[in-house]
Amino acid sequence: MANTDRPNGLRPVKTLSGAPWTSTIRALGVADGADIFVGDPINLESGLAAPGATNDTGFLGVAVGFGKFDAGGRIPTGPYNPDNLGKRFYDDSESTHTEWCCFYVPADDVVFEAQTATALTLVVGDTCDLSYVAGSAVTGTSACELTTNNNADFTVIEVPNLVDNDPTLVWGRYHVMFTRAEQAFHG
Repeated sequence: MANTDRPNGLRPVKTLSGAPWTSTIRALGVADGADIFVGDPINLESGLAAPGATNDTGFLGVAVGFGKFDAGGRIPTGPYNPDNLGKRFYDDSESTHTEWCCFYVPADDVVFEAQTATALTLVVGDTCDLSYVAGSAVTGTSACELTTNNNADFTVIEVPNLVDNDPTLVWGRYHVMFTRAEQAFHG
């Protein structure tokens, strides 16, 4: 049975330690110059969240929401756009980046689910790469996928046993972890 094409970037599903991944969510200001979508991997650019790319030296985590800072510029209001509740991504073209923050799940200890861009036959322990594609401005969801291994961005942790998942076909789904996690701000 063919897999359904439904990219959602990287979706946190569990942690290796057994702790709830929702307890690890952090907030960080966003860098200027690029849109960021829910499910996009992020890294640090001058101390701010920026979209990650394949072969980055380390990934900070995965974006799970966006919000504005309070009037004092210190405390995030929450993972939503107070000006447009239906908009789920950070839109650089209409936003002043200094007012915004990115809520993210740190890359270390968290297992993420993602679909493949091509037919891959991966097993636990194999490595694969990030295929960065700009997300959907309609849904606010990332379109990043897994692809062939050149840079070892991810390690396969598990092949999920899902009714609609044939991991050997295009758009197969895998549970992965980042191979190079940025440790900044994790304490």
